[in-house]
Amino acid sequence: MTPNMQKSRFSLAYIEAVASCAGYQVEEMKVDFDSVDGVLMANSGSRPRIEFQAKATTQDILRGNSIHFPLPVKNYDDLITETRTPRILIVMLMPSDDDDWLTQNDYELSLRHCAYWQFLEGREPTKNTSTVTIDIPTTNIFSVDRLTDLMEKAERGDPLC
Repeated sequence: MTPNMQKSRFSLAYIEAVASCAGYQVEEMKVDFDSVDGVLMANSGSRPRIEFQAKATTQDILRGNSIHFPLPVKNYDDLITETRTPRILIVMLMPSDDDDWLTQNDYELSLRHCAYWQFLEGREPTKNTSTVTIDIPTTNIFSVDRLTDLMEKAERGDPLC
C-alpha cells in the first residue's frame, strides 16, 4: 500500500470509530467521482445522512486556531454545490512519522492526531486552478458530540454551519 493509501485508510478508520461511538453507520463509496468518500447515516428518526469527503495529511498546516488545508479545486467545486444531502469535508491531521500514527497497549488503542470538519456549501466559486486553501477552526473537531450535533441538524434540515 502506498503512503497516501495508508493515510486515506487511517482517516476512514478514524471517521468510522467516531461514527460507531456516536451510534451512526458509515458507508464508503466504491468510486469517489463526486468528491464523496462516504455517507454517515442514522437508523432512527427521519434517517438523516451526511456525505463526506475525507482527506489526510502529515503536513504542518495548523496555524494558531485553524487548519489551513490545500483542497483540490475539483473537490472544492463539488463541496460548495448545493445538494439534497449535506456534505462536509473531514481533514485528518497525522504525525509525520508513520510510527507515531497509532499506539496500542493492553488498555487502549490511540490514533494520533485528530480530524476536523468544515461545511463548504454556498461558498463562492474559485478562479484557482489547482487548490483552494480551506481554513478550518480547531473548534471543529470531528468528535462524537459534534457528529451527533451535525446529524441532529441534518435531521431538522438546518444548515450544518
